[in-house]
Amino acid sequence: MRKIISNRYRGILFAFIMSCSTAMIVSAIIIYLHGAADKAFLKVWLEAFLTAWPIVFISILVIAPQVHRFLNLFVEDETA
Repeated sequence: MRKIISNRYRGILFAFIMSCSTAMIVSAIIIYLHGAADKAFLKVWLEAFLTAWPIVFISILVIAPQVHRFLNLFVEDETA
């Protein structure tokens, strides 16, 4: 199967997908736990999600490379 996206975009795509799913799940759970389980849930959740997503996206872009370097201290490289 031919890949349609260059590997150089892998980190950004990872951050995009990870931040979207994380912000969606966490904001929904927090909104629900704080009692917004009524008909306004969707509106409140969407506002919270749209606030959280860019923050999580930038955080992952900044933090992920440092986490990878940290893990390299402890995790065996199977390609070597």
